[in-house]
Amino acid sequence: MAKTDIKNQDQSKKLSKSKNQDKGQKGLSRFRIVRYLQEMIGEVKKLTWLTKKELVSHTIAVFVFVIAMALIIYVLDFIFSTGIGALESIHIG
Repeated sequence: MAKTDIKNQDQSKKLSKSKNQDKGQKGLSRFRIVRYLQEMIGEVKKLTWLTKKELVSHTIAVFVFVIAMALIIYVLDFIFSTGIGALESIHIG
């Protein structure tokens, strides 16, 4: 009977230790999240942001590029569809 009591006590100690370790891990994960956010804010403060003039000029450049690419694709599509249409109208034999 004494041996089973000792085993039960050992098992209960192991369970309580594992529960305490789980609580410790949860606490560490909270600190990790806080540390991550602090470091992220620090890195964002180091960034150099575009001025309004630079932002407008870059935005215009992107729009011009997108419109040019759309026109190129439109012209190529028109040429190829016309060519395919012409080939389909040819009757051989």
